[in-house]
Parts: sequence; C-alpha cells; structure tokens
Amino acid sequence: MSSPPVLSGADAAQIASTCASFNITVSEFAELQKRATAAKATAYCRYSRFRVGATLLCADEAGEVVYVPGANVENASYPVGTCAERVAFGTAVTSGIKTFRAIAVATDISPPASPCGMCRQL
Repeated sequence: MSSPPVLSGADAAQIASTCASFNITVSEFAELQKRATAAKATAYCRYSRFRVGATLLCADEAGEVVYVPGANVENASYPVGTCAERVAFGTAVTSGIKTFRAIAVATDISPPASPCGMCRQL
C-alpha cells in the first residue's frame, strides 16, 4: 500500500482523485481536515510548543460514520509523550470502534509534518 500524498496545498482535482483512490468522499476529506485542525487546540505541548491534531474517519458497529479526534500530549521527560495519531486510535479502540477508513493530521508548520515512524505503523 502506498502512502497518500500531502494534500495541504493541492487543487480540487488532485484532492478528488486521491479521495477516490482511498474510497472517501471529498466532503469526508474536508471534514477530516477541519476536525484535525481543530484538534490541535487541545494539544498539551508546553515543552516543544509543537501542536499536532489528528482525526480518524471510522465506522461504528452499525456502519455509521464516526470522527475520532486526538492531540499530542507531552511529558516533562522528553521524549516520553503520546502522538496525536496514537491518542486518536486509542480513543477509538477503547470506545469500541475498530473500523478505520482514513486519518488526517494537522500541524502549525508548512509544509506539514509527516507522522513519526511509530505512527506510520498503526
């Protein structure tokens, strides 16, 4: 499985093409992007000041669309912390959600940061 491209500055045609190849709608993509950006506000990053928000596009047991947010949480014992992606997955799993369709990650830098190696394994 190939990695999806970074779509932060993509045009509408590229976004539509990528969404189609990953079986999500453009409106689901837009909602993921909006919610991941909003999730950054809940980050606890008083040491690095590097806010990261993530949102999962999931399906619940009834097949209904569910969005699950996460934000990075740091610890004074750097680098002991939890990435936004892992927070989102942990929240989903402990809520009984185990069907994942897509994830969006938002940071304050441009171009946006890529998930860490550990989060790429999720």
